[in-house]
Amino acid sequence: MASTSSLPQQRRGFTLVELMAGLAIGLSVVVLALGLLTFQLQDAHRQLADLRLTHDLQTIAEVMSRDLARAGHRVPAGTAAVADSADPAIALAASGDGLSIDYVATPASGIAPSRFGYRLRSGVIEMAFGAGHWQALSDATSMRVTRLEFTPDIRRIDLREFCSRPCDAGACPYQLQRQVRIRLQALAADQAPAASGAAREALVEARVRNDAVVGGCPG
Repeated sequence: MASTSSLPQQRRGFTLVELMAGLAIGLSVVVLALGLLTFQLQDAHRQLADLRLTHDLQTIAEVMSRDLARAGHRVPAGTAAVADSADPAIALAASGDGLSIDYVATPASGIAPSRFGYRLRSGVIEMAFGAGHWQALSDATSMRVTRLEFTPDIRRIDLREFCSRPCDAGACPYQLQRQVRIRLQALAADQAPAASGAAREALVEARVRNDAVVGGCPG
């Protein structure tokens, strides 16, 4: 007859305390995993928004650069300063955040230059077609533009030596070779203004292809 001490002991299950402890540990792991996933999703969304903002800023800067490159197209040599500046085709606002450009968009005889322009108003870049017709170029629902800056680099070449008659110093013709730096900065529309460190920037150098000749030789 076998001894009772050699019989296998009866297996026992988890106690309520052990079960609650296991559930608590499992829930903690799930919460941590969900928190990490949420953080990764938010970070991916932020990176996509930054990429879109940078791309949109660069696109706007390229549009302005192409317009500046055409400044003075088919504007006759010696034309007076139509844009109210020393330059017959380009005028900068006194604040530096506005610009007007004159050129003929569609080459044809007898067509006068048209006025185009850009300015920053209430966080939105606006584009002008003709006289006083402005429309938004940037999307206020996705970005808030904090800076629009035009910095001209102008080389003035005196042409008095090409005149057959002497001319007064202030009335001699001259040639303008121009290059304009365009700087844009913007925040995403849902970012606080204090988050200036998160601003995205686009910087473009626009070379004006049509060198302007201002004034003329004495008759």
